[in-house]
Amino acid sequence: MPLVLGYMRRYPFMPDHEVGQMQQHLAAIARENGYTLGTVHVEELPTDPLAFETLLAAIRDLRAPAVIVPTSAHLGRADDPGSRWRLLQHETEVRILVAGEPLVISARQCGGCCRCSEIRCEY
Repeated sequence: MPLVLGYMRRYPFMPDHEVGQMQQHLAAIARENGYTLGTVHVEELPTDPLAFETLLAAIRDLRAPAVIVPTSAHLGRADDPGSRWRLLQHETEVRILVAGEPLVISARQCGGCCRCSEIRCEY
């Protein structure tokens, strides 16, 4: 199975066991979609945006076909030019798998229109 990477933001006061549970959930969603989950890059507030920058480098190095996130909120709004969602769209060609929502969005599929019939835009 192809290797995918994960990304999540660790919110203040989030205990380690919740981070671990989320990583297990991401691994299960990856398997359901025919992937093996590799590293989950966990963004910590004190070092933000280090984990995201490391994720971008890993996508390039490993040629990962997809990134899985717990919810779209972990990447920010797709219509925000400065969001991590938008950076993934512009700098990579990965699919974005959103574990907490019943959809899979390709970073190149949605150009920001809201008229997509197969996916739900985050606008």
